[in-house]
Amino acid sequence: MKKSVLVLVLLFVFVFFVLHLSSVSAATQSDRFSKGAMYATGQIGLKSYVKTAEPFDSFPFPVGGSFGFFISDDLALGTSIMYEKWCDYLGCYCGKYTFRVIEPSLDLIYHLDLPAIKGMSLFGGAKLVYTILSVSNELGNEYIGDLKSEAHIAPFLGTHLYFWENSSGFFNRILLTLDVSLSVAGDFSGIHGTVGITYMIR
Repeated sequence: MKKSVLVLVLLFVFVFFVLHLSSVSAATQSDRFSKGAMYATGQIGLKSYVKTAEPFDSFPFPVGGSFGFFISDDLALGTSIMYEKWCDYLGCYCGKYTFRVIEPSLDLIYHLDLPAIKGMSLFGGAKLVYTILSVSNELGNEYIGDLKSEAHIAPFLGTHLYFWENSSGFFNRILLTLDVSLSVAGDFSGIHGTVGITYMIR
């Protein structure tokens, strides 16, 4: 977990300096984040949920997407879903177990306008998440481990980065999105981050 936090902190610091040293022009909140606007994001996770001792045949990272709708100039409601898969023998001679995690959520997001910072905006909020765990065994044996499906709340912080401000049409609506969330309850707790590409819809 400490390594993941360090990587996220270094990533945010790096992006901050890149933005200030580059010629990226300022983004205005009214251009994108206003009432009635919508966005879709494809994303990958920066940390796996894998909790077994020696997993193999796993996704290199969780994958998923999200969709949001602005109900005011600053506040949006959204939904997201992430998927992950891995396999493990669990240290026994009972066949290969395949774990699949599907994680849908309902999101409340607040966007913060920072006109003094070029090419960047911040957002934060909380997710109501339900982690759906499915476990199968190649020999038909029952899974008797501790992991289970469960609900939890995860507050999060993130940023949108704009690299094509001066473009028109399709590229002007593309954003790079980074976020980090914290869940403190259940078997799937911890600090998790995602990197995604967002397309703004008007």
